Amino acid sequence: MALKSVTLEDHFVSAGRSAIGCGIAGVWRVIQLFEGADGVAYARLVNAADRSLTKTVATAALLDRTLFRHAS
Repeated sequence: MALKSVTLEDHFVSAGRSAIGCGIAGVWRVIQLFEGADGVAYARLVNAADRSLTKTVATAALLDRTLFRHAS
């Protein structure tokens, strides 16, 4: 079942990797949700294995199964 929204603490992996066997290094956790100055909803992500690695992604991209998969 596809996610309809992104919430804090959700975990994602790139769709280029399978959720099984990608290892914790490929898992990203949502730590912040915000609306950008452009009116787009964004999520700040932190790498589950290395908290010094962060990235910001539009929540619409996280919900696009061709780009990301939800990891439980």
